Amino acid sequence: MKRLVNNFEEYVCVFFFLLIFILMSMQVFTRYLLGITFAWNEEMARYVFVWLTFVGAAYACKQDAHIKIEIGYEFINRRLPRSGQIALQILKQLLTIGFLLQLIYFGYILADRSWRFRSQAMQIPQFYLYISVVIGAALFLVRELQAIGRRIKTDISAIPGKE
Repeated sequence: MKRLVNNFEEYVCVFFFLLIFILMSMQVFTRYLLGITFAWNEEMARYVFVWLTFVGAAYACKQDAHIKIEIGYEFINRRLPRSGQIALQILKQLLTIGFLLQLIYFGYILADRSWRFRSQAMQIPQFYLYISVVIGAALFLVRELQAIGRRIKTDISAIPGKE
């Protein structure tokens, strides 16, 4: 169970990639070999891709693989004392948490208001597309809080005399 929780985003991303592959392969097969196209197939692939994007952002946070401006960060980091480096890291994490909380809040408002709008081909509420923002941001927030916890644990264990 712990392994499932720790690797949740990875499993979901692999599932979404496979689903997109199957949907697009099916679309190519039916279009070019059978001469038929399904509008729902392309729309479903787009929905899954949006979900993949937001869940993948949480996975990238877990792997610490988000794009960073290393030159600028290192330039500032080298010139700051240790306390300044810690303050800069805390500021970055607070801004990230603030952004994610706003993304969750406004994403939920958007998703809630989109219940009556239906997708063109599948005729399902747009809610299922927009709620991906909320779920992805919530997963990202959890991973960001875990990273903060690991950093605090590392910083405390680095203090001489602490074990």
